[in-house]
Amino acid sequence: MKGRAIRAATVIGTFLPLVLGGHRATEADDLPHVVPDAKCDALDISDAPLRAFRSPDGSITAFATHYRNRALVGSSFGAMAKNCSVAYEGTLDPDPSHFNYKTWITATWIGDDGSVIALGHNEYQAHELVGHCRFADYSSCWYNSIVLLRSNDRGRTFHRADDLDKAVVAPDFADTLGQGHPRGYTSPTNLVKWGDYLYTLVGYSGVDQGDSGRCVLRSRLPVTTSSWEIFTRDGFVRPNQSAYEDQARVRCEYVTGMRGFVGSIAKLANSNLFVATVAEDINGGSIVAYFSDDLVHWHDRQVLEQVPLFWSKDCSIGKRFSYPSLIDENSPGPNFDQVGRTPTLYLVQGGCEIGSDLALVKTKVKIKPPSEAH
Repeated sequence: MKGRAIRAATVIGTFLPLVLGGHRATEADDLPHVVPDAKCDALDISDAPLRAFRSPDGSITAFATHYRNRALVGSSFGAMAKNCSVAYEGTLDPDPSHFNYKTWITATWIGDDGSVIALGHNEYQAHELVGHCRFADYSSCWYNSIVLLRSNDRGRTFHRADDLDKAVVAPDFADTLGQGHPRGYTSPTNLVKWGDYLYTLVGYSGVDQGDSGRCVLRSRLPVTTSSWEIFTRDGFVRPNQSAYEDQARVRCEYVTGMRGFVGSIAKLANSNLFVATVAEDINGGSIVAYFSDDLVHWHDRQVLEQVPLFWSKDCSIGKRFSYPSLIDENSPGPNFDQVGRTPTLYLVQGGCEIGSDLALVKTKVKIKPPSEAH
């Protein structure tokens, strides 16, 4: 498809009216007014937390996209528009050992030379392939891994980096036939630079039902598929990259102190703390912040917004939300991995049915460090 710029198909609206004075909004009039807009195609929806980087020319490129990945581009966050050119799409490769079925761009990092790397959330959806899963539904046949993508044109197009038969991190088991529940590594947060490394948190779900948590991944620069390490009880080690070739059995040490969907992490300016943004289905649904000085132990839960989540039972306001991401739009760094006290919270807003009426919305929030919370 020939690229063309249009207003963002996932309209960036104003989320602020949803919560008034810290109380849950209940009237339809309190909802943000999101005007329907033209889509590039049926797969042009917001389906991941917003990630962004600033190019050397000052322009912003951002992704909050489906597996047919398209960028939002503009001179500022307020001027971003959708480019209908596809930046990356997996090949629906039926061989799970190639890790190239459907891939969502879920973390980006622009280097000093203008090149961009991205972590991709890769799903092998075995229910779509006859004979590859004994179940018929999506979640029971979900085999997930994290892959590395690279762009040499500042995010306009991406390609698989390095060895196509290896992932950044993959499950240490190869069975897709008899799963029964989602398994593998999923949903990287954005990347944060700390010392000589880039860090991200990734979700993991194991062979046994209920064995799940968040793992810390890191890589030195320059980033390659094999430059990543995963945090275990023995420290950082090389992770499994393919159960089809690599016989290692590496298990991460889960982070502690928080549960829920972790949408983003960032360094908190003028402190030694990191802040994580989490969607929690507690008390009807909340977007909360947690703090850490080591990315492993998290504490001091702070509610940013009370909103029903995609998986919440409550849909009394006619909308549900997920995929939180904190971005300080005024951050001097090109990768927005640091936030101040009043960053912008981006969310994906949907209707009462999962997957319907998806739109990207935002509001300003206040971050109060634990030392000031009491």
